[in-house]
Amino acid sequence: MCLHIKGVLARAGCVLLAAICFGSVCLAKSHSEEPPKLQVRVEAPPADVLQAVKQVTQDQIVHGTYSYEKERILYGAHSADAAHVFGVWKGQGTVFYKVANNVLAPRYFKDTGDIGTISVRYVVQDAGPAEAILQIDAVFVDARTIHHPSLGNVEAAEYAAIQEHLRNMQSRRAQAEQRAAFDSKPLTARPPTQPQATPTSGPSVPAEQFTVPEMRKHLEALRHQVELRVKDGGAQLKSSPFHSAATLETLPAQSDVLIVILSPYWYGVETEDGHRGWVHHAQLEPLP
Repeated sequence: MCLHIKGVLARAGCVLLAAICFGSVCLAKSHSEEPPKLQVRVEAPPADVLQAVKQVTQDQIVHGTYSYEKERILYGAHSADAAHVFGVWKGQGTVFYKVANNVLAPRYFKDTGDIGTISVRYVVQDAGPAEAILQIDAVFVDARTIHHPSLGNVEAAEYAAIQEHLRNMQSRRAQAEQRAAFDSKPLTARPPTQPQATPTSGPSVPAEQFTVPEMRKHLEALRHQVELRVKDGGAQLKSSPFHSAATLETLPAQSDVLIVILSPYWYGVETEDGHRGWVHHAQLEPLP
C-alpha cells in the first residue's frame, strides 16, 4: 500500500514538474527575440529617409492594424525615445520609436486577446550617398507582459507610409526646380536669331524691298510659333507643372497665351495681362 502511494506521488510529481517545465518553455517562447520583420534597401538619400521616418513616427497612427471593424485606423500613437520591449539598440544607424498605449487586442499580431502596448522600432543605416537600409519591427505586449510579434502587416504598412513621405519630398523638390527654371526665363519670348547670310558677289536685296503683305505673313508665322489659344471651356493656370499644384486662376476660353517653356505635357505660359504659370498642353490649341 505504501509502495503504491509512493508510486502515485512520484508520478504526480513528474507530471507537476513536466507542467512547470512546459509552462516555462511557453513563456520563454513568447518572449523570444524575433528577427526583423522588414529590412529593405531604400533608393533615396539617407537624410531624406531619416526625415520621412521621423514624420511617420509623429503621425499618431500605427499603420496596418486596428482594434474595431468600424475603425480601421488606429490612432493614439506617439513618438518615443525608447521602447522597453526592444531593449537598447547596440547596432549601427539611427533609431526611432513609435508607441501606442492601452490598445485593445490589435489585429495582425499573433494570438492577441487582451489590452496592451504596441511598439514600433525603425532603424535607418547609411548605405551610400543615395541609399539607406531601413529596418522596421513591431510587437504588442499585453497586460500579462506576454509578447505578441507582428505578422508583418504593420511593418509593411509603416514602410508604405514612409515611401509616401519620400514621394512627397521628391515631388516638392521637383516643383521647386521647375519654378526656379521658370522664373529664370525672360518675361517675353523672342524668335531664334537668324544666322547672317554670307556675302556673295551677287546683288543683295535690301530689307526695305520686302512688301508689307510679306512682312505681315512673316510676323504671323512667328506669332503662331510662340502663342497658343485656350480651348473652349477655359484652362487652369497652375503654380507648377502638376495636376495637384495650386490653381492660380482660370483662363477664359479663346484667350491667347505666350509660350515661355515647353515640356512634354505642360507649357510655361504668360497671359495677356502678364500673369505666369503652367497649363496642360491638352487645354491649348494653335491660333486660327
